[in-house]
Amino acid sequence: MADTRLTDVIEPAVFEDYVSVLTTELSELWTSGMVVTDPRVSALAMGKGKTFNMPFFNDLTQTESTVGSDDPGSSLAPDKIDAGEQVSVKHMRNRGWSSMDILGSVIGEDPMTEIAGKVAGYWARDMQATLIASLIGIEADNAANDSSDMIIDVATDAVLPIDPAEKISGDVVIDGLQTMGDHKSRLTVIIMHSAVHAELEKQQLITFIRDADNNVLFEVYLGKRVIIDDGVPVVSGVNRPTYTTYMFGPGAFAFGEGRQRIPVEIDRNPEQGDGSGNEILYNRKQFILHPFGFAFLNAGVVGTSPTNAELNAATEWNRVLDRKLINVAIIKTNG
Repeated sequence: MADTRLTDVIEPAVFEDYVSVLTTELSELWTSGMVVTDPRVSALAMGKGKTFNMPFFNDLTQTESTVGSDDPGSSLAPDKIDAGEQVSVKHMRNRGWSSMDILGSVIGEDPMTEIAGKVAGYWARDMQATLIASLIGIEADNAANDSSDMIIDVATDAVLPIDPAEKISGDVVIDGLQTMGDHKSRLTVIIMHSAVHAELEKQQLITFIRDADNNVLFEVYLGKRVIIDDGVPVVSGVNRPTYTTYMFGPGAFAFGEGRQRIPVEIDRNPEQGDGSGNEILYNRKQFILHPFGFAFLNAGVVGTSPTNAELNAATEWNRVLDRKLINVAIIKTNG
């Protein structure tokens, strides 16, 4: 009985579209509404270039309205509307997976679904890591250039024990929400490390609600949907760890997916394994994943697109919108 080959079950164009759709379905950041797929951003991701200018109009200046008069010699001096510019960057990523033929057939009742599910799961986690790398960068920029007005930091690296005031709590989260001022109701999702989540469980502060169709059960804290991700930053410190928790509103990130020239490719190496053979599946992604309200400065990028480590740098980001329009708040605690 012949083995099932990748070339037997994968039609590249169909596979790539399936993986792209499944990737967003598997990511809680997309399903929560925090990341919004924007066709205009997708058009940029499909086009030429590495960075893209995205102009916007600022809000009208909130000056007091003018009192009318009967003086024909007195005229109203009109205000103007100013424009600004966000700058996004295209990510060009790829990955390959190898399998020796001697290990047997591809396992699964539906091999294409099996393979696509695993590849899509990989990209969901990888894009989430790219998003968090961008968050680390905009936090660094905020601390360096905007007086940390998006950040509430109650963590220290003092010797143990940890004071309750240095841990996650309702008061700390409310302070984080307040960094948005009268726009704080826009923050609807909170993403945290499992250790921080465990602290809230000990405080018996996690509740549960179902979605609109009464199907999916979501964890909720202070009315905010909870996402647990151990990929959020944890700094060990000398005496205790510092955890970063993020709160988001809808559309905090804009996403658009392009397509590389050959997004899916399968290669065979018949000589490997002493002639048993080897197959490699390559998958390539081209996308924009941009935090709303920021300009990517492309200051220290060495390759064709930034690595996650390069996205971490404060020097790569500049906030170009008012703080209240940025649907992100950052909390730092010791648990």
